[in-house]
Amino acid sequence: MVKDIISRKKVRLFILVIALALMNSRAFTEEVFAENVNSFSIQPLDEKGNVNEKGYYHIIDEPGKQRAVSIRVYNPSKEEIKVNVTANPASTNQNGIPSYLGEQVYDSSLIHRMDKLIAIEESELLIPAGESALATMVISLPQEEWEGDILGGIRFTEEKSQQNNQTVVHEVAYTIGVLLNQTGRAAVQNELSLNEVVAAQRNYRNHIEANLQNSAAAIVRNMTIQSSIYRQGSDTPIYMYNAHELRMAPNSNFNFGIPTGSQPIEAGDYVLKMLITADDKEYQFEQTFSLTDANARQLNQSAVNLDQSKTYISYGMFLGIGLFFFLLVVWGIRKNKKA
Repeated sequence: MVKDIISRKKVRLFILVIALALMNSRAFTEEVFAENVNSFSIQPLDEKGNVNEKGYYHIIDEPGKQRAVSIRVYNPSKEEIKVNVTANPASTNQNGIPSYLGEQVYDSSLIHRMDKLIAIEESELLIPAGESALATMVISLPQEEWEGDILGGIRFTEEKSQQNNQTVVHEVAYTIGVLLNQTGRAAVQNELSLNEVVAAQRNYRNHIEANLQNSAAAIVRNMTIQSSIYRQGSDTPIYMYNAHELRMAPNSNFNFGIPTGSQPIEAGDYVLKMLITADDKEYQFEQTFSLTDANARQLNQSAVNLDQSKTYISYGMFLGIGLFFFLLVVWGIRKNKKA
């Protein structure tokens, strides 16, 4: 009888613990969801103050002309927020996608930088809870005549911080694209070139990086790359990598990464061959490059995806040979002592 009562109490206690756990997990899920809701949104407007349905600004006009634009920023949250407003030229990131994050150094062929052409009235917006603010700016077209595309973006960012130590944990950001063309000018074709080829790492994984440059003021809207790497003097590729649906900003460059897989890279002389289709143009590039012993050793030691058995086979071999000679010497010494 006593055992039955104890058993029933244990069952009730178990059910209570499970119920509390479920309630806590649900509350935690709702809290996390609420924290991840974007605290602001933006809406580009046209010159009349109506919604810009395209979601970006494409201005075609004469040199020296100016255009005032406005973008409304909404704060649906329950607290005041600060939103930073910047204008950046377009670049191309390592994934082969135009980026508007802003760079320390831009391509040498870039003449008209969007951050020099856009004057922002207020670079910081303090928006009360449940209200909105208007970000206004003036876009000035270059004073001299130009050909091709000038591409950039107006970027809105809000840094989210933890309340305990005020460290930034993530950033909410939106970008409105801006494309400038001169009236009556024909489109410009892209102009690609292959620059430096080096061995490097991405996320602690070995890659061969080939720097591709688009020196023309033309957006590359669809690019396909076929790449092969050979040991110099060999016709058999040791690395092959293809990529599709890449894009490039005008007057930009990026490092196209060719993964080398799980095998350690070896020092030596190599040849890179690339076949690139960029919109309606086709390019064939071939370039030799070298990898030193020190560079290969450094990359292999820090790579996290290598086949360990093959990475350390040479080290194991040397250790085995060294141990063999050590034992041989010890055996010889003992033999001499016995004699």
